[in-house]
Amino acid sequence: MDKIGAGEANMDAKMLDGREVVAEVVREARADAAEDRFFTNRANMDMADRVISVVALVFVAACVCALLAHALFV
Repeated sequence: MDKIGAGEANMDAKMLDGREVVAEVVREARADAAEDRFFTNRANMDMADRVISVVALVFVAACVCALLAHALFV
């Protein structure tokens, strides 16, 4: 193989490596995006859990107040 042929083969190998690098970057980006979606959904779930907890706490407090009022004034 002459110098020009060797250079072309080397360039082809570098291009292949470049495509592999791009494919790896794309795979990592997709994995990161999936992980971000997971944690975002989890954060939303935590917020929903907090809202449900607050609503349940207010409901229980209202029931306790109603029972106390009933016991004291009836």
